Amino acid sequence: MLLSVFLLLLFFLSCAGPQRGEGDHVAVRWSDERAAIDIEILTLLEHNQYGRVVALADSAIGAGHGDPRILGQKAQALGSLGRYDESIAVFEKAIIGDYQNCENHLNFAVMLMRAGKTGRAITEFMVAKRFCPPNRLPLINRNLAVANIKLGESDQAMQYVRDGLRIDPLDPYLRGLEGMLVADSDPARAESLFVRLRQAGDVDPEFLYQFGLLLLRTERSGEAVEVLSAASKRRPGDSAIQINLAEALSRARRDDEAETVLRSLLDSEVGRDATRKLARLLFRQGRYAEALEYYRALPPTPESMDRIAMCLHGLGKLDEAIEWARRALEARPEWPAAMVNMAVILAASGELDEAESLLIRVLELEPDNMTARINLDRLRRARANEPSRHR
Repeated sequence: MLLSVFLLLLFFLSCAGPQRGEGDHVAVRWSDERAAIDIEILTLLEHNQYGRVVALADSAIGAGHGDPRILGQKAQALGSLGRYDESIAVFEKAIIGDYQNCENHLNFAVMLMRAGKTGRAITEFMVAKRFCPPNRLPLINRNLAVANIKLGESDQAMQYVRDGLRIDPLDPYLRGLEGMLVADSDPARAESLFVRLRQAGDVDPEFLYQFGLLLLRTERSGEAVEVLSAASKRRPGDSAIQINLAEALSRARRDDEAETVLRSLLDSEVGRDATRKLARLLFRQGRYAEALEYYRALPPTPESMDRIAMCLHGLGKLDEAIEWARRALEARPEWPAAMVNMAVILAASGELDEAESLLIRVLELEPDNMTARINLDRLRRARANEPSRHR
């Protein structure tokens, strides 16, 4: 894949916050109370206090302030909380109330991208282009570029980058995105674009973040730590920067520092992701009891159930491990990774026939799965030697 679109989205999602006076179609005379509510909501959004935004917006709407702007702000907060269906419904109501409102279309599109509804997001970005002022067009073009990258349309993505650069040739994010688009075909040029921009002077923390993501993608973890640390110092409250800094530290095997960062994020907006990464870090270190505690705190997805099974295996609790491994496969049948892990647990429990059957099935699904092949060879060698041990 051309680049990690998920990581890119983490960067661009912060770019479309509501801005009073930009793209508002109807000039509205607000009461002092309504103006104070708007200021408070903007402050809460800036500090990622999305639950409080929803509560305040509901209270204001109940008091008769249900205008399209506050509906859009509530919808934005709902989307940031992962409540996508509710967010879509509220955004649609806000847009019906004022179809020519730039910010609602723009924030709706960003939320749709986060929810994985890329095609619909592109439609909303194109509508936003019609109603947003010129100074918002570079932002819209870079988001359209990201959406097209996600759809595998790299040529169209580059066209949006060029359209944006014609409006603002110095936009560092578009330049950075240009570098990421050519990273596979011309990595030297890509890095040159990033380095020149970074050396240009007082670099925005969002650009440093994007540069750090590129370094992570190209497996230059040590340099990514340096760049993401610089971004974090300039924007210490940005949990997206922090979570990727922790990832860079972990890949650089600076485990103590990674653990410290992840623990600081457990109660943040990225708490679930931090919990998952912390559990993974602890598991890699062989700290199975601690890892198990954090995996149990996650929603019971097939992935977390598989990890619980492997933690229990590491602790020697094989019967319980088999139970969790079966639950993982019941939730996601014929998942090769979980089948291999279950086979390992079964073999450790002496259930060699079932273990062998699982590994054979994995190879039917994925003939090139070397982990399954190596484990199957080991199991068969062990079985071949079994009679001799009983003579």
